[in-house]
Amino acid sequence: MGADGTQKWSRGHSTRELNRVFLAAGFERRGEEWVLDTAELRWWVYLATAKHDPHQHELAVGSLVLRDGEPDAEAMRPATFSLDDLPGASRRVYRDTDEAAHDPLVLDAETLLIPLLKRLPTIDSVIELWLAGDISAGTPSSSRPMQIWTAWRLATECDRSVLADRALRMAETARWTPDARRLLVDLGMPLEGPPGKYRNVSFVDRVVQRAYVRRFSPVTDERRMPL
Repeated sequence: MGADGTQKWSRGHSTRELNRVFLAAGFERRGEEWVLDTAELRWWVYLATAKHDPHQHELAVGSLVLRDGEPDAEAMRPATFSLDDLPGASRRVYRDTDEAAHDPLVLDAETLLIPLLKRLPTIDSVIELWLAGDISAGTPSSSRPMQIWTAWRLATECDRSVLADRALRMAETARWTPDARRLLVDLGMPLEGPPGKYRNVSFVDRVVQRAYVRRFSPVTDERRMPL
């Protein structure tokens, strides 16, 4: 403990603690990554250090689509994010010194990241995660349209037509700003009508959209991103 009451954790210490919690959760250590394979996906987690600041660390998370147990090099990557992108993350920036009694990076990995990845064994579950808005994507102003677009594109490429239609309906009925709607169109979503005009939108459409989010989101209403 430092004179100012802060704790300091070396990268080696954090790695050992992360190794302990990931192995206990069923991950494997492969090289510099922790890996969890399911029937459809491979999740990997990597402890990274910022190039501009050796005292700043993050957990980078990614996934690959598996075909017959092997990564499909041509498939879209279902999800790529960092630990601090998760709702409920205790830090926006994880450093090797902190006033907390225990390493926040390890605690958040154990209480937030691992339970989340355990709930995402399939491509469908990842699409539903994006639709629910439980991972930040892009800037604050572009996060929600990027979430919807990612869900739609993943569902389209993986032949999940029902989920692709749901993502498209959510994009069509949401109250986007002109810039957000233009972003979706530029990314290739087949939206109709000018910005600010909603086609065949009813009270039922809005209720169904919100019910869908609440059905699949593990995040409480107080922490959920606005639609």
